[in-house]
Amino acid sequence: MRALTNPSGRDCLSVMKTIHLIVGMFSLGTLATQADVLRLSDGTILEGELGAPTEVTVQTAAGEKRVAFSMLPEEIQQRYWRKSAENATVANEPIADSTVLDGDITALADEVNLSVWERVTAIGSFRDKPEKRGTGGLVVTKAFNALDENWISVYSPKDPVGEAGNWNEQVAKARKLLEQTNVFMQRRWLENFIRAGEAVGRRDSNEFALMIRELKRSPLTIASLENSRNFFTAK
Repeated sequence: MRALTNPSGRDCLSVMKTIHLIVGMFSLGTLATQADVLRLSDGTILEGELGAPTEVTVQTAAGEKRVAFSMLPEEIQQRYWRKSAENATVANEPIADSTVLDGDITALADEVNLSVWERVTAIGSFRDKPEKRGTGGLVVTKAFNALDENWISVYSPKDPVGEAGNWNEQVAKARKLLEQTNVFMQRRWLENFIRAGEAVGRRDSNEFALMIRELKRSPLTIASLENSRNFFTAK
C-alpha cells in the first residue's frame, strides 16, 4: 500500500520514517499540556496527564536508534515536553530581592532592649547557680536563674515584653522577616534572634547568653546599638 507518493511516483515511506521522531514527540508534548480523558486504541479510557517519555527513536545514517529521553539536550526536552520547560523556568527564575530593611532589624532589637541584654550578659556573674541543700534536705541557697534575676533590671513593669515575660511576639515577627529575606547577614541575625527568644521561653540562661554574644558580633547589631535608646533600666 502506497501511503504517500512524491511527484516522481515513488512512495515516501522513508520520509515518514524520518519524521517519525518529530511527529511522535510533538504529539507527546501537545497532549502533555492538558490533563483530560484519553481513549486508547483498545477502547480503554484513562483520565489524567501523560508522563514523561522514557525512550525516543532517533533516525541516524546507520538506521534507527533508541535513546533515553533524559539523554537529549535540554533545549530539545523543553521543546517537546512541557515539564522540562517548566523546570528550566523555575531554575532560571531570579531570587527575589529582600523586602526586609535594616531598620526592621533595628526595631526588633530595640523592642526587646537588646542593647541592655548585651551589657547584662557580658557580666561575669550572668550564669545560673544550682540550688544548695543542707542537712535534711533544707534549702541553704535558692537556685539562681540569670534570666529571671535580671529581667526586672531590663524591663519596667509597664513594658509589654516585661509583662509578657517572654519574647514570643518578637520571635513571631522575626520568623516572618526570615521568610521575606534572602540576604545572608539578615537571615543569620534573625536565626540567632529566634534562638535567643526560644531560650528566654525555656529560661535557658546559658543558651540565651550564647546567642546574645553571636548577635553582638553581627554588623547589624552594631548598627542597631548605635541607634538604641541607650539606657539600662526602666523605659
